[in-house]
Amino acid sequence: MFLMSAAGLSDFVTAARKSEVAEAKSAQENRTLCCCEYVAQDSQQRTHILACCCNCVDFDLVFTRLVTRRAIDRRNIDSMLIAFQDRLRLPWRGGAKRISPAAVAPAFIVPLMLGLATLNSKTAVVLMLTLVGFTVWGVELAKRTATRTNFFLSWLVFSVLYMVIIFEFQVPLLELAPEENYALMFFSCAALYCLYSTKVLAPLNLVSTQYGTTPKDELPGIAEASSGEEQAEAQITLQMDSVLSLEDDDDEVVDMGMDTAERSGLMHGQPNICEICRKVTPRRAYHCPICGTCVKRRDHHSYWLNCCIGERNYVWYIVGLALSEIALLLGANLTLTSICHPFMVVRPLGYPVLLPDDCSEVFEGFELGISFVVACYALLISAYIAFILTRQAYLWWKGSTLHEFKRASNAAVRNRIWSNWRAILK
Repeated sequence: MFLMSAAGLSDFVTAARKSEVAEAKSAQENRTLCCCEYVAQDSQQRTHILACCCNCVDFDLVFTRLVTRRAIDRRNIDSMLIAFQDRLRLPWRGGAKRISPAAVAPAFIVPLMLGLATLNSKTAVVLMLTLVGFTVWGVELAKRTATRTNFFLSWLVFSVLYMVIIFEFQVPLLELAPEENYALMFFSCAALYCLYSTKVLAPLNLVSTQYGTTPKDELPGIAEASSGEEQAEAQITLQMDSVLSLEDDDDEVVDMGMDTAERSGLMHGQPNICEICRKVTPRRAYHCPICGTCVKRRDHHSYWLNCCIGERNYVWYIVGLALSEIALLLGANLTLTSICHPFMVVRPLGYPVLLPDDCSEVFEGFELGISFVVACYALLISAYIAFILTRQAYLWWKGSTLHEFKRASNAAVRNRIWSNWRAILK
């Protein structure tokens, strides 16, 4: 009897311990992540950021094969890079957040290039030209591959941060009036607010009505067409294409920017259906391959803000660019007139307007050299912004968007080439 009771007690204790272990495990799983923990992508287990170099089988294998001079499999290298990218994180509330290498790289590239440019004038010219070429190549590569990246947005943020730091701590502010510094801070903060609003309002430009999720009787104008109606519509579309192909007037930019489906939809009172994302789009809404959806009155995709410029944020974008142009030109002028020998141009209302004259001594010290390089960097950015503003002013005068203008230009070129070949073949 005693043995039976002892066995029953032992089973009870074992069951209680198993229940405690299960409850502890459940509590561990349901516990929120601390600021230094995250869920690993490969094992789906809780991991600490201090263990970033631990238990990486692919890294050990690649390192072993590298030391022993054996062939390394490409799949092991890809898995190692994926693991490193997943483990590169910052402590954050609710769990460590992953850091994109593309977003971190400008934090080191920008100050390195600006610092090297302070060596002498020739190095500054070479690095500035290299910077321009690298930027143009990077933007064109992103356009060609339709890549969504935070690299250019991070480049913009760190460039602004470093320019503010250099201006406030390196430029001799004793040469400046307090009102000039206040004016620069005002235009800078206003420009940053407008550009931030452009980024925040970008999701409101996206088209959300999905074709097929709404019944046909709730979408006016969508009905099954008979074979005769389809033939008549195809004939009308062909006639419109033949007429539009002969028109070379620049005033038809918007109409030439519409594709065949949009023109036929407008003729028959039917809403436009995007052939890529299958969404019901309003007029002048176009598909963005980077965002993966249609954008209302799409102008272009801004890689520097990593968002589309469209109906809801276009005004904020233009105002932000205009204020940025004023802030950059004002900051560059104040910096150059402080470190160089200035001369007075005009004196309106008793306030002197100065321009730099002799900057031959700026590379004799690091403080003056870095201030001069940052001012030239600001002038390069202001020249790029001036080009964008001039282009947008021309498009506004034409009543078109950049997307429509490019489509119209491409269509006009294709029509001219086809007309020339058709004339030759005849």
